[in-house]
Amino acid sequence: MDLPHDDLRARLPRSVLSDLGSWTLYQDFRPFTWPWLLRRGIILWPLAVLAGCTYATWHASGMGTWGDWPGLALRACIASLVAVSAGPLLATLIRHRRLPLVLERALVLLAILFGFWIGVVALTWASAYHAHLMQAYSGQRMQISWFGQAVSNFLAATVNASVFVQILAGGGFAAIYYLGERRRVAQFAASRQIENLRAERNAADMRLAILQAQVEPHFLFNTLASVRSLIASEPERAAGTIDALAAYLRVALPRIRTTGIEEATLGRQIDLCLGYLEIMNVRTAGRIRVHVDASDTVRALPFPPLILLTLVENAMTHGIEPKPGPGMIAIVAGMVDGFLSVSVEDDGLGLQPGTTPGLGLANVSAQLRDRFGTRARFDIASRAGGGVSASIHIPLAFP
Repeated sequence: MDLPHDDLRARLPRSVLSDLGSWTLYQDFRPFTWPWLLRRGIILWPLAVLAGCTYATWHASGMGTWGDWPGLALRACIASLVAVSAGPLLATLIRHRRLPLVLERALVLLAILFGFWIGVVALTWASAYHAHLMQAYSGQRMQISWFGQAVSNFLAATVNASVFVQILAGGGFAAIYYLGERRRVAQFAASRQIENLRAERNAADMRLAILQAQVEPHFLFNTLASVRSLIASEPERAAGTIDALAAYLRVALPRIRTTGIEEATLGRQIDLCLGYLEIMNVRTAGRIRVHVDASDTVRALPFPPLILLTLVENAMTHGIEPKPGPGMIAIVAGMVDGFLSVSVEDDGLGLQPGTTPGLGLANVSAQLRDRFGTRARFDIASRAGGGVSASIHIPLAFP
């Protein structure tokens, strides 16, 4: 889900704002918003009423004067409700004013402190009424049963809440989460971005599998068609082509099928291309010269699978095979300005007027776009000495 930054009424993932667990009804809303305040009240208002009634019960059971219970309970309940609601209510009113962040935070904290002071006043008001009742019985001998004394002692220990608890009930705990809200929202947004990147990566891997399904049969069918044409006229070359193809497939297919993108290196892709060119050399009666210029450091760098093989196949199919006589294919790789630059050059027929990129080159562009977005570049141009040069530039920080 997208994170609604401006909607103060929107429900947010629980991990954004709170680690309190699933028992709360309001911690998946922003602190000091109306949905948060209402759901917080559903939990705390009954507890405040219970605290007020408990306070009155403590007095009545301890003094044996149950006629004082209604008046004291009413005042104690009102004081408790004010104590837990005043600060959060003021802070909510301030937040919905949408003031500048620094000013909003300062006013929210002041509202919590002011609400705490209001709560102290309210509780003092209820305590003053209780003291008035106690003065009315001063000098009188109270008859308290053993049961009433036990209840009095238990409730006295329970009702004697600390100032710390009062601060938390009055919004102090929520203020902590409010101050950390932007950090939590940023962390959530970052985690969502990572998940989106993983989803995009999985989608790119799926498209890569489709590209593999397109490239591999294309190469195999061309080779088998060549073998078929050679069986009758040149059986020895046909047998040599089959042997070269079998040796290539034993190496190439397991790597293509099982090697992840992160494990695909330029060296492995070059080796696959050399195996392919060996097959093509048998098919063309040895008229292909192959040149590779790539250091061991460059060969160890990550490189997406099948791209280089596609370029080599394209150079062979459209440049070398249609041209009579010997031909040359060169693979040159190096590091330039934070990029890995890989070129496939041939001295074949070159770019013909009116031709459009075929499926193989379209697949190369699609895979680079899926993997690197706008950070990668694919160029194809005519060579000065004839033929074509196809170059790929990808960032060295391989994703």
